Amino acid sequence: MMHYFQEHGHRVRLATHANFKDFVLSTGLEFFPLGGDAKVLADYMVKNKGFLPSGPSEIHAQRNHLKDIIFSLLPACQDDDPESKIPFKADAIIANPPAYG
Repeated sequence: MMHYFQEHGHRVRLATHANFKDFVLSTGLEFFPLGGDAKVLADYMVKNKGFLPSGPSEIHAQRNHLKDIIFSLLPACQDDDPESKIPFKADAIIANPPAYG
């Protein structure tokens, strides 16, 4: 779907975690790094079957982790490309459910 938009003259930026950067760039899409750590989030979701914590000790750490992700979402939609410095402003946003922001 993303290449469809490119074929019709649109810039497409995929905002995700830094460990996916090489993969995203290899597909010909622009990349923007989100905050947080994808492995930490995935491990947490597997352990807890979603975002609800299994115990009180996990609430603080997960809240800070999600805050890092959420606070990186708006910049992903409006900040210049971090490497080329080419200005960017999203005209449309396609997101998956965990992208609460």
